[in-house]
Amino acid sequence: MSRRTWHRPRDATRHGRDATLSQVIEAIDRTAPPTKADLAEAVGISEQYVSELLQELKRDGVVRKAYVVDDAAVFDTADGVSKFFESTGDAAGENGHRAPGNDRGTTVLELLERLDDVTSTQYEAARLAFVDETPDHPADGLESLTNERYFAVLGELKSYTLTTDWPGNRVASDLATIATNLEIVGDRSCFIADVVDRQDTQTTGVIEERILDVFEAGSRINGYLVDVLFEGDLDAYDALHAEEETVHRDLDELFELVTAYDPELYGYLVTVTRALERAIYYWVDAAEIAVRLHSGIEPDHAMI
Repeated sequence: MSRRTWHRPRDATRHGRDATLSQVIEAIDRTAPPTKADLAEAVGISEQYVSELLQELKRDGVVRKAYVVDDAAVFDTADGVSKFFESTGDAAGENGHRAPGNDRGTTVLELLERLDDVTSTQYEAARLAFVDETPDHPADGLESLTNERYFAVLGELKSYTLTTDWPGNRVASDLATIATNLEIVGDRSCFIADVVDRQDTQTTGVIEERILDVFEAGSRINGYLVDVLFEGDLDAYDALHAEEETVHRDLDELFELVTAYDPELYGYLVTVTRALERAIYYWVDAAEIAVRLHSGIEPDHAMI
């Protein structure tokens, strides 16, 4: 899965034209040229050739009147995200061996999976700390590993951006945002574990049950994110969205319940709940980006 880069299948007769089409889209998107002459000058081609390319782009719905790029059409016309992650070396050659190719997309996907593995482990460690259980690895003990995996993703995406024609950099930007969201989940999990560690009084009863319900809902949302992002299962987003709505209602009720406690415990509960809320939000936001990458469709905005 991946966001789509705007280009058509490239063969020897269309490589140069496709490259120019991308330059035209980029110039429109970045500079918003007021006239066709300005656009031609920005791209470095004749006005007649610009007119020919614009007819094609407008026919595909990529460019609208007044030289405005339609993002949805850009990604709808582009190769799918899944193809970004497919290596051109995946196809076996005539001799049965894999042909040489670019494995960068596959590498980015694998690095993101590794990042999600460690940040979701941090989240689970925060849940265990909340119920006064000892995780195999505390959330803050995994922070250095999270940072290492996060910067590995960004490094690979930087290389991808430098070697890919625009608007491939849009793909990299969105994937970088997903990586940042995952890193923030790990950070919020460390924060929750730290707050719990500094609290003398353990939460019990209905409040503890409600907070644990939210923790468990967050874990399910992470599972749906994994299905959307790494498996391209767009149906999983519907389940995620339904789960998100439930969490949103549960959080509203939870905030009302904690007002009954004394100021010190109230402050603790609100701090934990708010951090938990934000962790889940960043998973939801990452799933929304993944849906857009796969389909070109803008999903409903995150409520949390």
